[in-house]
Amino acid sequence: MNKTIKDIHLQKTGKVSDKWSSYLDYYDSVFYNLKNEQINLLEIGVQNGGSLETWAEYFTNAKNIIGCDIDEKCKELLFEDNRINLVVSDIKTEYAYQEITKHCNNFDIIIDDGSHFSIDILTSFVTFFPLLKPGGVYIVEDTHTLYWHSWGSERTNRYNAYIFFKKIIDAINYQFWSTEENIDSLYHDFFVRDHVPSFISSGWIDSIEFRNSIITIKKAKQALKDGLGSRLVTGSEALVHSNVLEHQRQ
Repeated sequence: MNKTIKDIHLQKTGKVSDKWSSYLDYYDSVFYNLKNEQINLLEIGVQNGGSLETWAEYFTNAKNIIGCDIDEKCKELLFEDNRINLVVSDIKTEYAYQEITKHCNNFDIIIDDGSHFSIDILTSFVTFFPLLKPGGVYIVEDTHTLYWHSWGSERTNRYNAYIFFKKIIDAINYQFWSTEENIDSLYHDFFVRDHVPSFISSGWIDSIEFRNSIITIKKAKQALKDGLGSRLVTGSEALVHSNVLEHQRQ
């Protein structure tokens, strides 16, 4: 039987996995083309460790399934699948980065299910998005917390991670307003001048999708500052707007 992520999650025994129902069908659609590939996956925040086993069962040909969690109790977690490795540390530390990259330094999928605080979300994104392979997927879970004051955020807070990620829409379309402002102006609340991550300014972000409580950022297959591409006009009959023929390649 070709099990879906939802099947695996709902039938799971042993280590607990905690996911919202709307995530499961979505992940099946996002990850379907990678299901049989030799992928590397990083999950930030693993709680009881069950989700790592879910990923390992779904991605049968995966090479590395790596988790990172700040909770010292995670040191007690043992996994039969030797593809699973767990780093117990604050994801923001140099130690965590070094230990993760000892196991693997390039990922097809990164899932942030960590603290859900804006500062941690943004630090993880800036640190680990560069480790995504071209065409890779970076997912931030449980972003509903970014509306809650009890989680250090609220909708109008200018340092809210949602505000940061919404600005990526403008960064992707920078070619259309680059003569008006420097891209650094987008992120003056988040970085000092000239310190915007190069992967943003050089065009490595292909797309961003906002869903209920999930943000998905896809890495481009190659860095493109002119992401729109060439205008391709085909055909020979233009009875309604003939001036479009002026844009045909000779």
